[in-house]
Amino acid sequence: MGGFPRFAQVGVTASRQMWSYEEQRQTDEGVDMGSYRVRCAVCVAALAGLLLVLGGCSTATPGTSGETSTTPAASSSVSPGNSAKPGFMVNRDKIFFHVTKVYDAGQYPMASMDGEPSGIPFFKPVHDEGPVNRDYPTYDDKTFKFLSLPGSMIAPQDYYMFQKDGGTLNSALKGTGYKAAEILDSGHIKILPNLYLGYYDFAWVPLNVMTEYWSGNESMNQELWRRGDSYVVIGNSWNGGTSLLAAPAITNIKQLAGKTVGIMNPAFNIEALLQKKLASVGMATGSAGGTVNIEMASPGFVMNDLLAMKNSAVFAWGMYASTLQKQGYHELVSWKDMGYGTNVPYQVLVVRRDIAEKHPEIVQKVVQLNYDATKLALAGDDWQAPTAARYEYYWSHFMGSPGRAMAPASLVKLDAQASPVFLHGVVDYMTKSGYFKVPYTYDDLVDESFYAKVKK
Repeated sequence: MGGFPRFAQVGVTASRQMWSYEEQRQTDEGVDMGSYRVRCAVCVAALAGLLLVLGGCSTATPGTSGETSTTPAASSSVSPGNSAKPGFMVNRDKIFFHVTKVYDAGQYPMASMDGEPSGIPFFKPVHDEGPVNRDYPTYDDKTFKFLSLPGSMIAPQDYYMFQKDGGTLNSALKGTGYKAAEILDSGHIKILPNLYLGYYDFAWVPLNVMTEYWSGNESMNQELWRRGDSYVVIGNSWNGGTSLLAAPAITNIKQLAGKTVGIMNPAFNIEALLQKKLASVGMATGSAGGTVNIEMASPGFVMNDLLAMKNSAVFAWGMYASTLQKQGYHELVSWKDMGYGTNVPYQVLVVRRDIAEKHPEIVQKVVQLNYDATKLALAGDDWQAPTAARYEYYWSHFMGSPGRAMAPASLVKLDAQASPVFLHGVVDYMTKSGYFKVPYTYDDLVDESFYAKVKK
């Protein structure tokens, strides 16, 4: 345990095993969700007991590594809870692989990238995330596949573009010879490979998914990654962020010098956000030449290392954040106070680059309708109840566990434009830190031209 106090070793071992069950839930090993809920309840109790034992103890200072940036091929599956789980270094960041099957990339075709809707079959893991496997229907070659990913909520714009009275998008596409089909789905082991392969034509996805995809430094299914600039950001759904939580003993961000901050799942946009705040007090992340180290891993793995005091603070979301706050962890820095205010894109609108180049008029329609839907969502609340109901049904039916959508009042800002200032900051930080497996420019990853032509 690397010097961890003997009296707490048993508690940490138990917590490591239990938090790792959540890690397994995100893999393609399959899971019984009833057992998952029971184990999560036990996990919360274990966390509470451990924090009572630790009290106000300060966190240990981790060692640092001088390894250079490398991206090895993904290794074979390992058991959840294995503290020796393989990972890799990207500059000074430690990234851990998710526990997932390694696939033969030669068996999975990539979309032709000819500007037409993809004709490849969707990627389906050996075992789906959740108890019910989702089989997408077969679409004809004139149907654009549009992913709406229900993370903390379904994109509010989805209601107007696809649901209300048949939606505005297919109505606008009449006469073009094309139509659009909405796909509601989640799960990184399926969403990411389908992005790598170009299956989705359009998508609303969290920005952290895109930065992981751009980088090529993924924690899962690296073997299926082709290039990171196949999709470009053309708009936004809503802004938001993940706040930085720390133990009671840490009351000032300067106390993170020489320590490690955990980030749940590879999210280079979160690291760029942290760097903005650190720079304001004369500090920097390790990859920017400072002493604040970063660990990126699945939520369960990050929680394990937080409880073992390898991490001193964490960007925690969902049940992890609420559990930590109940047990004494506090918000060290709100995402709104990191330096960009509320102009932090959370869920962005993307399209395959080849489609934008061949069918700019269709992409312009999509961006315009996304803008119009944003105005409608801001002006009224007719979208809220049906969208929340769809979200809760999705999580209950497909994941076996009820989900509760983010309360509309907690949405800081619905915004059809992905803040160029923040996106420039993210791309610049990733570039300077050597996070791109293939070098990209801002214009390779973001296309502002469509939003610039929106009729307001």
